[in-house]
Amino acid sequence: MLALTTTPAGDPAILLQCTSPMVYLDHWALRRFSEDNALASRLRGILHGRGGTLALSWLNLGEYATVSDPKQRRAAEQFVESILPAVFCIDVDLAAVDKRERARHPLPHADESLAFLFINAGQCGLNAFTAKGLFEVHDRGLASTKDRLAAIVQGRLESLRRTYSEDDVLREAVRHSNHPDAIRATTRTRLIVRTLAETFFPDLQRAITPNDGIDFLHAAIPITYCDVVLLNAGTADLVERARRKLSTTSIKMATVFPGKGTGVDRFLDYLEQTRSGDAARIG
Repeated sequence: MLALTTTPAGDPAILLQCTSPMVYLDHWALRRFSEDNALASRLRGILHGRGGTLALSWLNLGEYATVSDPKQRRAAEQFVESILPAVFCIDVDLAAVDKRERARHPLPHADESLAFLFINAGQCGLNAFTAKGLFEVHDRGLASTKDRLAAIVQGRLESLRRTYSEDDVLREAVRHSNHPDAIRATTRTRLIVRTLAETFFPDLQRAITPNDGIDFLHAAIPITYCDVVLLNAGTADLVERARRKLSTTSIKMATVFPGKGTGVDRFLDYLEQTRSGDAARIG
């Protein structure tokens, strides 16, 4: 939830609040809801009715930076505009979030820089924020940043997989990564990111692509800090594999729905039928 506040020195600032249920949509899901009025209305009603929040990342914007059709960008803008101020700006930069978590930041997953883009100059109250123009920028720089980080993640996954296939020590560490001692030795963010990365290791024949890097970024931090996440089917399957490995631990992850089949309807049904206290809240 976005709100205006002031610093002790009297300077304007943005207050970012996590309100449950907090949901995250990857690119195809955000596009689906943006272009379907019935789905958009249903999700908006759930979030407003229950005091929930839509988590939005710079990666969501980055995916639209290369969309040439202005109608698609305006549709995304209008969808987010209709949900404001019930938006939480989530940082999907793995290293940055982990660093803040290690420093015990109260909201390590918050992206304050993105939040400032929502300020509606000269307005206050419910009109203090706007999404107008947020998706309209056909920004090659933002697209390049997205591609660069996707390539970094892709390369890191490929490197770890090769090492896993050759290194007995790493294989043993992966085998016991859900042991209590291993969990105590790391951060919650790093544990979930590492466990999700491990799902790529066994299959050496599967090509790891830049799109895998993007999908990984869409998933890793949202499943760590959100309540409910809607992902493409392939990524949702990897998340469920990671969840099974952590099922014997106290580490909780977001409830994830795949985009295929009835996934979108089940996602909305779950949000409508689950009480706020029952959602997989992150502690």
